[in-house]
Amino acid sequence: MNQKIEIKLSLLESTRLGMLEKLKKFDAQKLNTPPAPGKWSVAQVIYHLNKAEGNSIIYVSKKRMDIDNLQNAGLWEGFKLWLVKIAFALPFKYKAPAVLGDMPDNVDYNTITAEWENTRKRLKELIASLPEDMLAKNIFKQPAAGRLNIYQMLDFMQSHFNRHLGQVERIVA
Repeated sequence: MNQKIEIKLSLLESTRLGMLEKLKKFDAQKLNTPPAPGKWSVAQVIYHLNKAEGNSIIYVSKKRMDIDNLQNAGLWEGFKLWLVKIAFALPFKYKAPAVLGDMPDNVDYNTITAEWENTRKRLKELIASLPEDMLAKNIFKQPAAGRLNIYQMLDFMQSHFNRHLGQVERIVA
């Protein structure tokens, strides 16, 4: 695996583990209970992050079979990703993309964190299996930014995680 990808994956994983470590001090009831009606619990936020990563794995796995028809990412894709990252930095609430499906009313924190561990392992394995020349291809699709390459996908995942980390911190505060 190339060093740039390794660094991005390492950061993504270390921030995930850091969040989970901070959450160890809270009991299951706190982590499984929404802070208010219509709001997500910590477990539901993690469900959302896991679902987004899992869908990404499925999409990239499918698209790698048709790699000859994909273009390399360029400045336009970088600009669209930059816009999404700015949107994530703003204090506005966004509706989760329909592709992620409905949020279950009850998500068990311990179950979903174990599933997320497995999803993250599958993500690392998938990326490690991609040949170097595939990394720059527009093999990932983000609902707002469109097609992105693997580097941009990991940047998006980090921004997405960071946005929801703030949400988790507000829920447990």
